[in-house]
Amino acid sequence: MGNAEFFKDYRDFVSFRPDRYGKATLFENEHILVGLNCLEPGQAMEKHAHEVQCRFYIVLEGQGQVWIGEQQQETRNGTVIWIPAGHAHRILNTGTERMVLLVGIVPARAD
Repeated sequence: MGNAEFFKDYRDFVSFRPDRYGKATLFENEHILVGLNCLEPGQAMEKHAHEVQCRFYIVLEGQGQVWIGEQQQETRNGTVIWIPAGHAHRILNTGTERMVLLVGIVPARAD
């Protein structure tokens, strides 16, 4: 078992795309997926919901706005976001810098 199985530098996995937000998986097993969502300034993760999966996000870099249902909150480095299953959510990078979020998804895969 190498160190890469347990330790990773998220900066090695940051991925941006011009057409939509970038994604990368850091760790995954049958219970949880831990990854990154990366948004350029002005990019959004459009409103959607996951009926079975709960998610959390930690803003690692940048700033933005997050909507969960009808609630809206400004976010920045260090903000932790909890999204229970079935709750519609949207994330928008409102800053001038790139936004990087650590995401945890439980369960890792929905049937």
